[in-house]
Amino acid sequence: MSNTQVKLMEEWKDINWRKAERLSFKLQKRIFQASERGDVQAVRKLQKTLIRSWYARLL
Repeated sequence: MSNTQVKLMEEWKDINWRKAERLSFKLQKRIFQASERGDVQAVRKLQKTLIRSWYARLL
């Protein structure tokens, strides 16, 4: 195994998964609330934010 692969596995192991779930859920909740209000512009902006979120990508 190369050094890069070993380093990647160590980083993967050290990810705070609870934080990733919590932050992703908070964004999803904000998207839901904006859709309930009928604020299409906010929904699209938040969806874009969620897609680009590092934590959401991990999950």
